[in-house]
Amino acid sequence: MPKGQHFGRKQTRAYTGEYHRINARIFKPLLTNPLGNYSLDSEYLDNEHSKLKLSENKNGIRYLTFTINHKPHHIALKLDNRSASNKLYITCPYCQGQRQHLYAIKYAYGCRKCIGLHYATQSERPQERLMRRIRKLRKDLWGYDWPDVNNMFERVIYWPKPKWMRWKTFEQRRNKIIELEKTYWALAAQQLKNTFGNYLSNSELPIK
Repeated sequence: MPKGQHFGRKQTRAYTGEYHRINARIFKPLLTNPLGNYSLDSEYLDNEHSKLKLSENKNGIRYLTFTINHKPHHIALKLDNRSASNKLYITCPYCQGQRQHLYAIKYAYGCRKCIGLHYATQSERPQERLMRRIRKLRKDLWGYDWPDVNNMFERVIYWPKPKWMRWKTFEQRRNKIIELEKTYWALAAQQLKNTFGNYLSNSELPIK
């Protein structure tokens, strides 16, 4: 069940994490490779979603053709020459919009909007969204490898200042996290109260 869904609630949304997606960058070699037949190497794709034909139109634009359920699906390769990285985009067979990735559904490929998919974060409750923000700020300050960086029961008020950081800067960033932690536990306390009633006392929470 995606993040943010309440237990027992019937799921009515489809989420991006439930479908395999293909990223535009895997097709970059096909901009210079010979035209012809190719195959995607993925254990999550069936034969029809893996086999493709590389072609080129009279304007020099290369495109992929996937034949799925006896129907051709054309995906153009478009290079963005405006950026230094020359980012590659692939087009959605339905709306022809330029996308960084497409999702594999039963009989086609399509972009998130055409298929009607949602990101899991769109269904997050305020408490879960706040927890994700706190963890990000912790990692920005102490690093991804810091012990208990994801442990919400550990308070950052006792964590040391990183080397070479000014005390003023450190205290400003740490205090911001401390305030967010207080807000988080206020939300958590309310949720626990709604769930367990009076069985859980406030003294059992790490932050009052």
